[in-house]
Amino acid sequence: MEHRQRSNTLTLCIVGHTNTGKTSLVRTLLRDANFGNVDNASGTTRHVESVTISSSGEVIIELRDTPGLEDSNALFDAINALKTGIASGRKALNQFVHDSKYAIEFEQELKVLKQILICDAMLYVIDCREAVLEKYLFELKCLSFAARPIIPILNFINASHNNKSQWRETLANLNLHTVIEFDTVAFDFDAEKRLYQKLQTVLEQHHEKLDSLMSEHASQWQSLKSACYKVAAKSLVQVAHTVVTVKKGESVQTASESLQNQIRLKEHACLKHLLELMQFSKNDVNLINLPVTNNHWNSDLFAPETLKHFGIDTASAAATGAAVGAGIDVVLAGISLGAATALGAAIGVSWTTTKKYGRNLLGQLRGEQYLCLDTNTLKLIVARHIFLLETLFQRGHAAQTKISLNQTETKLHSKKYDTIVKQLKTLQNTVASNNPSHLKNTQREVLQQLTWFSSH
Repeated sequence: MEHRQRSNTLTLCIVGHTNTGKTSLVRTLLRDANFGNVDNASGTTRHVESVTISSSGEVIIELRDTPGLEDSNALFDAINALKTGIASGRKALNQFVHDSKYAIEFEQELKVLKQILICDAMLYVIDCREAVLEKYLFELKCLSFAARPIIPILNFINASHNNKSQWRETLANLNLHTVIEFDTVAFDFDAEKRLYQKLQTVLEQHHEKLDSLMSEHASQWQSLKSACYKVAAKSLVQVAHTVVTVKKGESVQTASESLQNQIRLKEHACLKHLLELMQFSKNDVNLINLPVTNNHWNSDLFAPETLKHFGIDTASAAATGAAVGAGIDVVLAGISLGAATALGAAIGVSWTTTKKYGRNLLGQLRGEQYLCLDTNTLKLIVARHIFLLETLFQRGHAAQTKISLNQTETKLHSKKYDTIVKQLKTLQNTVASNNPSHLKNTQREVLQQLTWFSSH
């Protein structure tokens, strides 16, 4: 006699051949990289493991990760021999699992068969890198004896070589048309949504609860991405705002090394925070040390680039002297706002400009230098942040290959980060003012750009 659970919870059995990614599927659906064991060796899962997915405090789905099916040919022959009529497949399966004579020969298979008798539906995981072999067809025949919906999951669809089309044709011939492509390594939120929608089509009684679950997951996903963008934007502003002062007689090299270490620590802190938010670990990422080069902030008052920042006509030698003079007057003499404005008008430089750059000018007079990130390194950090965000958003929690953050890979993002770098360079050029409101404004602008990149 069957003992089927009576519950409002949707019970799903994760089934399939050994090493097709069953546990990986559960990890990705749970956003939990620590569930079960994932290994390339066959037969990794030896017992049934159960876990739940909730919505608004209510358990909606119970996932049961089962061992891999191994000898499906012999299994089918044994169950089929017990059939006495056309519609007796489930009865034969029930008789088979309760007959002790099969306990040793089909020890692992029995763990699976007992579960499919009491589930609402099965998710049959297929490694579509594999060819369509006879053993897989016998597995599906054995599972069909349970008379429960079977939803084939085509895994590893992003592999360079796969047999996706052959699998789809074969499944259609078996009247299995509710197929979903769901790569457990390369995560796709829309694919997860389609999976739940497929369940709705075969389990109408759970339609409303699955709707609620999808709605909650969509909201959580957007909130998670938004939180990641905020962390990245704050980090980029902090990095651009990092300045090291080199006083007269001090080693520029020592200060340069200090700057590099500070930047590395800030980038590592951002990475750690993002991994925690996405429920990954530091083992998921290889972070190559950041190469900081040409890091001397160009504060040469007579360089054309610096003069352009002041809005001064570089063709005028008199203007060059006037700019330095303005710096001396404003910073050292402590003249009033009105007098400075009048002076600025007389020499072609505004009070706003002298206020912004006054501290930098004073540093030059004292023999000090300021070190911060050069444009190329700043571009590199922005590119790495964008690359990391995009990669984490598309990474399944069963992925085994580490993310590598290096300069070569981030070159692909050069078109994306120019706007952000421009905003950060503006921040660097006004960093001496240490204006909190300006920091917040820049962070908000960077956040808007990061979010825009995600949606385009």
